[in-house]
Amino acid sequence: MVSSERVNDASITMDHEPLELVHKFKYLGATLHEDGSSTVEVRTRIALTTAAFAKLGKIWKSSISLKAKHKLFRPLVSSILTYGCETWTLLADTERRIQVFENNCLRKLLRISYKDHVTNESVRELVVAYVSPQEPLLATVKRRKLAWFGHVTRHDSLSKTILQGTVEGKRRRGRQKKVWCNNIKEWIGMAMYELVRSASDRVAWRQKTDSSALRSPRRPHRSRD
Repeated sequence: MVSSERVNDASITMDHEPLELVHKFKYLGATLHEDGSSTVEVRTRIALTTAAFAKLGKIWKSSISLKAKHKLFRPLVSSILTYGCETWTLLADTERRIQVFENNCLRKLLRISYKDHVTNESVRELVVAYVSPQEPLLATVKRRKLAWFGHVTRHDSLSKTILQGTVEGKRRRGRQKKVWCNNIKEWIGMAMYELVRSASDRVAWRQKTDSSALRSPRRPHRSRD
């Protein structure tokens, strides 16, 4: 796979055998795409999680308590969605998809249909009332990503070199693609050099992580698909 807008063809051989040029492939269970975005991976994760949730339909429809259902939901379902989320680059649309998925699941746990005209905020209030305050899935994704940034920044490693490195050459014209670090800058509200300095203090960074993860995301425009 070649991640570039200018390369239409590439020939790579290993032990005199040509390697197939693909648009995407799986590595350690995650889908990597040639455009470098996480859109395909997030959609794949949501599809896998939706299938896992559906297989447990008898449990969600049973008469066991909501608290028991939610205890099963976190390890058996939501953990599938958040696998490898530390590496994601979140766009407004992907954030919305994560929120929509979780809201749909919570409604099924509570047996509340959209026809009942109950808002998503009210659904979450019911979960808090019957279970306990729960961190939204999107907040979990953000918190884990912020925590990973702090971990990488505090240790000298290849990951740190890649994270803080720059690529030679001119930037393309027009609006630049959002990259991994853009999320960190937006959520914390700091420039990269400030983030690196702040993350060096483990305790202070954990406090920033907790407060930033729970901050309400921007409202994206709805996509047509």
